[in-house]
Amino acid sequence: MTDQSHYLEITATGVLSLIEDAGRQQCAHIGLTTGGVMDRHAWAWGNRLVGNRWGAAAVEITIGGLKGRFTQATQIALTGSDLKARLNGQAIAPWQTQSVKPGDLLETGYAVSGMRAYLCIRGGWKTPKGLGESRSCILREQLGGLDGQGSALKIGDRLAYQPTQAEHRCALTAVPNQFIPDYSPPVPLDFYSNPHSQVSADITQSLLNSNWALSSNSNRMAALLEGPKLETAACALISEGVAAGTVQLPPSGQPIILLNERQSIGGYPKPGFVTLRSLDQLAQVRPGQTVQLRAISLEQAQQQEAAFLRFFR
Repeated sequence: MTDQSHYLEITATGVLSLIEDAGRQQCAHIGLTTGGVMDRHAWAWGNRLVGNRWGAAAVEITIGGLKGRFTQATQIALTGSDLKARLNGQAIAPWQTQSVKPGDLLETGYAVSGMRAYLCIRGGWKTPKGLGESRSCILREQLGGLDGQGSALKIGDRLAYQPTQAEHRCALTAVPNQFIPDYSPPVPLDFYSNPHSQVSADITQSLLNSNWALSSNSNRMAALLEGPKLETAACALISEGVAAGTVQLPPSGQPIILLNERQSIGGYPKPGFVTLRSLDQLAQVRPGQTVQLRAISLEQAQQQEAAFLRFFR
């Protein structure tokens, strides 16, 4: 059991800081969304740097501005968007393991590129588990988080962790450069067609041939794309289960890419799917920046995901 005297006390929350893990699995049948980290690539590498197994909870920091003080020694890693973080006023590098001592103050600045960073700690953050054995915070459904009600972190919150001596370091202390993404736009998103698509091949080709800007109305539920209007024939569709990465084409003709906090069913036409690996890249796109869909096969998408899971799990 974690000693409650070992914690990070939050002194500033920034734009939005959430406790997230791999998500709430096997709950869609009761209408609950999965949630979980938006950028699995950055989150998984962060946990690898501090010796955590797959699934450990991290703090997902959107844009930046988080500050907090540690009460006991441990190791941390910040991955994803570079927030120009400082420890006791001294700059620390992202994508590396960092030892902290009792009383150390962590301060994050604001992202120059990208949208989200992950604060991982050795042993994971020890917040309460809820449905699906998940700690993930979902604001809309009021689930998870430190209070169990889906609340974002607030000033005065205390995030418990298991202390570890500074000399107990992991073998890997920095992510190799080739695995650190470039978040500069335009961002390519791998897309594979829906074999049961309700839209024409011409519309799907227009989707692939166009540049799309991320709407400022996007959130953890869906990425809304803005660009040329894609006309679809009006038809009544039966709602069915939807997965992360599903591309929907509503009557507006502006595509929607469903994300972690998507609804459990949907009835708009679905020309295809953005791969799970590309959703990591999409999580770092800022409103107004450009994305481009590029066609791959279902087999290629499956191979991408299998390789990712083999490496991290």
